[in-house]
Amino acid sequence: MSEKYIVYTDGACSNNQAAGGQPGGWGAVFLNGQKLSGGDLSTTNNRMELTAVIEALKATPHQSEVEIYSDSAYVINAFEKNWIPNWIKRGWKTSQGKPVENQDLWKDLIPLVKDRKIIWKKVKGHSGDKWNELADQLAVAAIPKGNFKQQSEVLTEDENRNTRYNEENRVNKEGLEEELVTLIIPKQSYMQLTKLLSWAKDKNEKYLPLYNQIKNSKK
Repeated sequence: MSEKYIVYTDGACSNNQAAGGQPGGWGAVFLNGQKLSGGDLSTTNNRMELTAVIEALKATPHQSEVEIYSDSAYVINAFEKNWIPNWIKRGWKTSQGKPVENQDLWKDLIPLVKDRKIIWKKVKGHSGDKWNELADQLAVAAIPKGNFKQQSEVLTEDENRNTRYNEENRVNKEGLEEELVTLIIPKQSYMQLTKLLSWAKDKNEKYLPLYNQIKNSKK
């Protein structure tokens, strides 16, 4: 009898509301103690959710039984509500006739699922579930930490002509922790920036000093 694997997976993205690809990360926690994680410089939350499941299944033997816990309705419903067979019948089109997003990842995931006995479990995100929270922490920690200028430019993409950056960087091996930044941005961009940093500090306390500096810089 093959061993049963129980795994919690999660994906995270630096700014789910922004247009275009954003830095993102994924995490997978097996109840046997194994932990996996990784990141991408330009991705989406859904792609990270899918990648977490793909990488978790790659870490299990062929023909094994795997119980997957995910807070992603996108992933769970695709299998539980038979979205995938309908996509394939329509030539990888949605019911609205639009191309299915993330086809490359779905096509990687399908054979992994077919080769195993999968039990899908939907878990509510950020509800205090120990293993889901741990998977989320791994995903957030795996988000690539680009320089601050790049992240600010993403936030102000529509206002580049009104934005001037004058940076003096002293960056240590961990990236943002010692970076010094002077920037002049419109009020709307300032609000967007503080919102992003507020989210970041709640995920990782090392961003708290940076958040406080930005928040207190507006006189």
